[in-house]
Amino acid sequence: MSDRPDGSADAAPIGVGGPAIRAEDPLGKAATENFPVALRILPVRIRQDLEAVYRYARHVDDLGDQASGDRLAALGSVEADVRALYNGGPVSDPVVAGLASTVARQRIPADPLLRLVEANRRDQHISRYETFDDLLGYCRLSADPVGELVLRVFGRATPERIALSDKICTALQLLEHWQDVSEDYHRGRVYVPREDLRHFSVREEDLGLRAATADVRALIEFETARAKDLLEAGAPLLGTLSGWARLSVAGYVAGGRATCAALRRGGFDPLRRVPRPTSPAFAGAFLRSMLGRRRPVTKGRA
Repeated sequence: MSDRPDGSADAAPIGVGGPAIRAEDPLGKAATENFPVALRILPVRIRQDLEAVYRYARHVDDLGDQASGDRLAALGSVEADVRALYNGGPVSDPVVAGLASTVARQRIPADPLLRLVEANRRDQHISRYETFDDLLGYCRLSADPVGELVLRVFGRATPERIALSDKICTALQLLEHWQDVSEDYHRGRVYVPREDLRHFSVREEDLGLRAATADVRALIEFETARAKDLLEAGAPLLGTLSGWARLSVAGYVAGGRATCAALRRGGFDPLRRVPRPTSPAFAGAFLRSMLGRRRPVTKGRA
């Protein structure tokens, strides 16, 4: 079986085996950090498909972040298994094999799965970004595929919706970076673009201090506002959705809005304490997201 020229994919071979999907399995960074999904109340089939794609995203992240030995080789093995899944070949990785029924049922193309691998491959040799556009390019690989996969699980993927989802997912990835800027620095990674560090007269080592200087706070306020603008630019996606899809995506948007509020409440100082959304802030943002107006959208899958 092979990818179609239009970017869609034939169904993966149902005969490819894999472990049973369990509700208690980890859902991956995308789900557990700034991508909240109300899995427990979703219909079983949707929940299983979301768990399968989140488990895959978490698996790829773990290989890129924590695997011992040759991480590039491990990521290459996952990529080979994803391609085998679509070409009818043998799949050795049980997490990739566990995607088979989801890929077949939801007609998920290989591209978003492969982009997640490429993001982690880049992490092995790139730890700094010169410009904001460079960082956005990374987010297109590391974050945007998750949103596309979610839309495909719900059968709501169209070019318009995917474009809006990309804005939301990039915003959430950026907000995660600004929350964890100190932790990332101590792990040898700086996601703040170098051009922004220079503009705000911030040195890299300033990101590792116990408390943010005035310049660092101004920098984080600027980056948060830029992420918030992206989030709100993608929020009209909610108006094109209904039912379970709207409920789940509203959780994503609410998580981003609540994170922006947490950064603001903390004085844009994520060095002293990592700002996390409070439950009331998330609940309020979720209700506001759910109550937004719906609008018509071109029907059909991407």
